[in-house]
Amino acid sequence: MAVINYSGFNPAAPVALGWIVCGYGSFGTVATTATSSVNPLPTSLAGIRVRVGTALAPLYFVSGGQINFVIPVETAVGRSTVEVLNGSTAIARGTVNIWEAFPALASSYTAPASQGIIQNQDFSVNSQNARGRRGEILQLYATGLGAVSPAVADGAPRAGLSRTLLPVTANVSGIDATVQFAGAHPQFPGICRINIVVPDRPFITGQVRILVSVSGIVSNPVSAWIQ
Repeated sequence: MAVINYSGFNPAAPVALGWIVCGYGSFGTVATTATSSVNPLPTSLAGIRVRVGTALAPLYFVSGGQINFVIPVETAVGRSTVEVLNGSTAIARGTVNIWEAFPALASSYTAPASQGIIQNQDFSVNSQNARGRRGEILQLYATGLGAVSPAVADGAPRAGLSRTLLPVTANVSGIDATVQFAGAHPQFPGICRINIVVPDRPFITGQVRILVSVSGIVSNPVSAWIQ
């Protein structure tokens, strides 16, 4: 099986502790099932479990060809084995390269130029017909920002705000943007939220390019629409 960063979808990229990933392979006649609860996420769906190293991973979704799960925070950094278990039988195996952090911004690949999954300051979904504004906040969604404080248990949503321990920076159209918040999403385990302020520069208009970085590791680019 291949384990891929959920947001960047780059098969050569590593994944990060505590964040959501996709596993692709041939898992047999597995009933397509999505979790009905994220408080906390289950470690078994339709009889399927995923073991990363020695720890069972929280699961979002299972099917015959794809499994979405969260890398357990107790897993050691480095190369780790991944097993898909049907009951007690291993039906697929692979390896994954795990880093402390490896940022990846969520995007919609059905939209032009990798439109980011982004909310404007008024919580509308950013698009060509619903644009953000210079000087206002954009909410970006991502994975792989590294450890947060207070710490979040595997598969559990955070009741309050948990901020990243590693420094997170953002860039819009080549200009540094203020990061107001970066950390765990309060409702969805394994997903990060980053609030940035769009720089108030006249040339930042139309479809613009956004990047974030964690301790110098740069994410995949996404685009947003600005008035």
